[in-house]
Amino acid sequence: MPLVLGGQAVYEGVMLRSPNFLTIAVRTSRGEISLYYEPLKPHQKFWRYPFLRGVIALYDAVALGLRSLRLSMQMALPEEEKHVAEPHHFAWQAFLGLFLAIALFVALPHIASAQIPMNDRWILSGFEGIVRLFVFILFLWFVGRSKEAQRIFAYHGAEHKAVHAFEHNCDLSVDKLKPFPPQHPRCGTSFLIFVLLVKIVLFAFLPIGGWQGVLTRIAMLPIVASVSFELLRLGATKPFLSWLSLPGIWLQKLTTREPDEQQLEVALAALREVLRLEGVHVHSQ
Repeated sequence: MPLVLGGQAVYEGVMLRSPNFLTIAVRTSRGEISLYYEPLKPHQKFWRYPFLRGVIALYDAVALGLRSLRLSMQMALPEEEKHVAEPHHFAWQAFLGLFLAIALFVALPHIASAQIPMNDRWILSGFEGIVRLFVFILFLWFVGRSKEAQRIFAYHGAEHKAVHAFEHNCDLSVDKLKPFPPQHPRCGTSFLIFVLLVKIVLFAFLPIGGWQGVLTRIAMLPIVASVSFELLRLGATKPFLSWLSLPGIWLQKLTTREPDEQQLEVALAALREVLRLEGVHVHSQ
């Protein structure tokens, strides 16, 4: 079975994961590349069950993603600033981020659609979906204007280029990574756009108006994630369904940037390390 890699951008670096290992590579405040790795608990027994694997994948993405972000800050920041990434401090940031996400992408679109004086569920759900998509794109555009976000988006592009290079069996060098696009069909951004679209269909069957509607939409998120994951998987693995990946690729124009050579070096370091741990021979120049 081919080795499947995933990952994300972290603070001044890249996290890559294989079925058995997680690796993080960051550029420290001294300009050096620091590496971290740990074994992962495999989920093979769940992975063969459609829809259930979507919930597992979502949990892993959130839990490992937040933990990797905290670890990368501890690795990259100078000693006098490491308190920012302490567990209790970071937990509050994660909680506030979750609260903001629920308020902006669940509560606000639902409350806005509930103000329309009509009872057609499909029209209301469609309007709710349009508001949610508009708020999401506006949020990404606004966040992407900061220099810090632009660096993370560049590392996001570097992560994708590294995965592309591995999937195309290229020599693992900076020059070989440069031609690949900074977008990738299996990206979490693509997953999010599927979530937004699937919600339009599923939420049409839920109560409209009030906090009851908000709470039922939150409770439905695991089902939404399961369906979205299966659609993402089909778009990434079935050539005749590759069109399913196009909305996510387009949206990644907002969440990726072309990385510089130093950022590509960090992504390569993470890639080489995870392949070494998996016992995969790599070609390097």
